[in-house]
Amino acid sequence: MILAMRLTATCRGTRPFEGSQADFIIAMARVCEHGHEGQESADFSEIIGSEEPCRDTDAAMSEIARCLTSPSERRDASHCALIVALAADDPDASALESARWVARQLGADDLTMRDVEASAHANAARAEADLFRRLLVWRTGEREDLIRERLAAGLPAVPTPPESVERLRRLLGEAREGTVGGELARFYAQTGYDLPGSPGTLPLEVLGGHDVRHILAGYDASAEDEMYLAGFEAANAVDGGAEYLAVMMLQWHQGIKISVFPPDHAPLNPAAFASAVDRGSETPVDLSDRSWDWQSLLAVPLDEARGDLGIPSGGSVARGGTWDARHHWPAGAVAEGIPSVSQPLR
Repeated sequence: MILAMRLTATCRGTRPFEGSQADFIIAMARVCEHGHEGQESADFSEIIGSEEPCRDTDAAMSEIARCLTSPSERRDASHCALIVALAADDPDASALESARWVARQLGADDLTMRDVEASAHANAARAEADLFRRLLVWRTGEREDLIRERLAAGLPAVPTPPESVERLRRLLGEAREGTVGGELARFYAQTGYDLPGSPGTLPLEVLGGHDVRHILAGYDASAEDEMYLAGFEAANAVDGGAEYLAVMMLQWHQGIKISVFPPDHAPLNPAAFASAVDRGSETPVDLSDRSWDWQSLLAVPLDEARGDLGIPSGGSVARGGTWDARHHWPAGAVAEGIPSVSQPLR
């Protein structure tokens, strides 16, 4: 997958391996090199070096295809290639085309690649809507045709019963300080966000669990931290995480409106992003699984919940810190405990 990402960054070996995309891939490779529990460490020095690691693109694709044999692995590799293109400071048409080429060579579904490329050129409202519909399908399990019909009729894509919103409001009001629910209540109070499922917001099924993951992973609601939480969620999710990450990168890094929220063009720090991905992959519980009952955690002390779920320490919001939807990180800054790109991640 790292090799597929490099093919995208170098436009299949036609441009140098340098700049923000190279920094991003190097940070991700460092995460992969140390290995997780039960995995061997790996050496990616040849793949992330200044010299091309393969004699030509055919040899590179042959190696990628040899290593990635399952459809799900190849789909993930296609999305990883796409994410490198989206990690550029501005839409990178050449890299996007290379990411599509990688996907086609792997026999992956090209529909998402076409839609994302169209969206990244900011000229295809239909493509953006298609991406958003698939995000809703993944998060809720609703049929895509029903979501399409509701949106076309101007109705909520996935209706949230008012009593569900009121139940959440009651649970948050009852939650004690220091619990998951207490922190979530503070999150809504400090960001000014309405409860999920309220008029004008995403459905409770979509946004409720996401907001709890803000609390559990310790990322606030700034555009930058939305990106790092998306990386955490993508690496943690058993299914669908990479496609979700592509949607979030369009919305928060490239500044292209995909969801109901105003977009923002936020800088992406490769080391902070790689750390978030590492934390998500090391969390053993799939926090994006639709069967995960996040509301059962609202009365649990936050530290206890993080420990029970196996979430590694990290994030950007320390205990008692501010949940902020408006700030931008200072240039070059990373969250506490996250190294700069020039430092090893472990």
